[in-house]
Amino acid sequence: GEQYISFGLESVRVEIQRAKLELMFQLKRLPTEEEIIDKVGISPERYHEVMRASRPVFSLHSRHSVTQEEFISGITDVDGAGGDSRRQPALLRLALDDVLDSLKPKESLVIRQRYGLDGKGDRTLGEIAGNLNISREMVRKHEVKALMKLKHPARVDYLRRYIV
Repeated sequence: GEQYISFGLESVRVEIQRAKLELMFQLKRLPTEEEIIDKVGISPERYHEVMRASRPVFSLHSRHSVTQEEFISGITDVDGAGGDSRRQPALLRLALDDVLDSLKPKESLVIRQRYGLDGKGDRTLGEIAGNLNISREMVRKHEVKALMKLKHPARVDYLRRYIV
């Protein structure tokens, strides 16, 4: 009934978000709803319920009049000639923001600073600890937790190539 709908909504939303991103990397295109539903392992009804109840997970299309092809060429054209790989940093930053939004605020901040995703270069554990006013040990913990959630440090590196 009603309770079931609200229960775990956030965790399902995060799962959908993660599945969407993983599929995007595998397929080199935006996945279909069916593919996402299949990967998350929920019913289509549940999927639409969650999507209705939450903000758009990948709101790229509403925020930008960008075609799927443009978006994907921005992601996949890694070996393009002379700096083409950085053609779409704004789009990738949106994709990345969506991923990082699924983390806790501190984890997200640590990852942004540690990997220079805020555009200010990589920071050391010590620098981040100073910025956030927490111990280096806590920074490390947040980083490990976040990377486990993102499942793949390589993914952060991959996205980072596009961010100037």
